[in-house]
Amino acid sequence: MRNKYNMISKSFFCIHVLTLVFLATAFTAGASYAQEAKYNLKLATLAPKGIGWAMEWENTLKPGIIKASNDEIAFKTYYGGIMGDEEDYIKKMRIGQLDAGAITGQGAVMACPELTVVELPFLFNNYDEVDFVRDKMYPVFDSYAQDHGFKLVYWFEQDFDQCYSMKYPLETIKDFQKARFVAWYGPLEKKFLDSLGASPVPVNGPEVPSALRQGIVDTVIAPSVWVVGSQTYTLFTHVNTLKVRYAPGLLVIASKTWDQLPPGHQKRIEATRSTSLRDFINNTRDANAKSLQAILKYGVKESQMSPAVREELKKRAMTSWDKASGEDFPEDVLDQIMELLQEFREGRS
Repeated sequence: MRNKYNMISKSFFCIHVLTLVFLATAFTAGASYAQEAKYNLKLATLAPKGIGWAMEWENTLKPGIIKASNDEIAFKTYYGGIMGDEEDYIKKMRIGQLDAGAITGQGAVMACPELTVVELPFLFNNYDEVDFVRDKMYPVFDSYAQDHGFKLVYWFEQDFDQCYSMKYPLETIKDFQKARFVAWYGPLEKKFLDSLGASPVPVNGPEVPSALRQGIVDTVIAPSVWVVGSQTYTLFTHVNTLKVRYAPGLLVIASKTWDQLPPGHQKRIEATRSTSLRDFINNTRDANAKSLQAILKYGVKESQMSPAVREELKKRAMTSWDKASGEDFPEDVLDQIMELLQEFREGRS
């Protein structure tokens, strides 16, 4: 009876905390598609309506774009993967069935393969490094994205990802090797997991929660806000909070659609990167931090990894850099980023 009471209390507490995380900002109601707008854009995202990214899109990014266009742009937003997965979004944008996509790191490297470089394991140490590199490299990746048929309107992020497991404490290399990891993020993720001797299992993004519940996989690399939004936090026993990977997110618009917008609209939309985009990133980081705390308070245990194991993990993981360089992204792009990181770190020392 006591155990049952404790479970109910934990569930109630978690629901309460997560409600505070995602409903702190009032959800803006109303039609998602204004028929009187001059430019009606169809946008798809995996984010479920009403939480996390979706709320930030509704309350921060979308209003900024609409205002920048003098209310001449409107969006029809397809939430929660109802238009397929992110590979589908990329294909549909290329053939004109969609105009835009708010995509995770998986979709980001499909739209702009060169951006794979920022997902290298243990590339960044903190948010300051990410922000510095983003500001400097934005034009570079925007140019690459346009070569692939997309305008990189916003480069935001999922945040730093953590490792969540249903079975293993993830405190030793052997724990990682025994785990069956979700592999949905592309070739670089597989190289990373192979470098650890882990077992990657390919799963499409929208199918990850069901694959976890069915026991097909038992471990995933993901941001805490996704773990909450997908309601998979009830499945996990442990989380390793090591900043294993930075995961970008993008808002891309098909070049054909972007080129139809007046130059004035384009310029003003790009200018919102210093306002709406900054707010979105800060809110995302805050939501992830609160989500992680809620997950831990729910009862998921934080892994305790020794410094020696941590260094061994990083050493193994970084062997994937050489395998990916020149294959998953151009070597010179990594060189540019490493020069920027050296500049930043020396300036902070």
